[in-house]
Amino acid sequence: MTFIQRNSYLILFFSLILTFSFYTVLSLKGDETQVSHVEIKDGDTLWTLAESFSGKTPHHQWIEQIMKDNNLSTPHIVAGQSIKIPTHQLKYTPDDGVKLAGDAE
Repeated sequence: MTFIQRNSYLILFFSLILTFSFYTVLSLKGDETQVSHVEIKDGDTLWTLAESFSGKTPHHQWIEQIMKDNNLSTPHIVAGQSIKIPTHQLKYTPDDGVKLAGDAE
């Protein structure tokens, strides 16, 4: 008991550090998503991008989210424009190097 009484300030100090550490970790754990910028090429539309990047998300929901994330008031995009797409969705990018049996040469 005398150890606790002699070191009460030290114990309080470490308790506060531990509490603030947990608070900081939990508050930074939010829903922040890493994004990548994709440059729009001629012929690209949000629908064609949805076909490439949406994965299992329905295309219309994906397009609505991308419009919201990029502050787009219309679904019209132009070549040279850059839009933000969540990085985890880039894994759905088709591999142009893979040739399937039905692909024309």
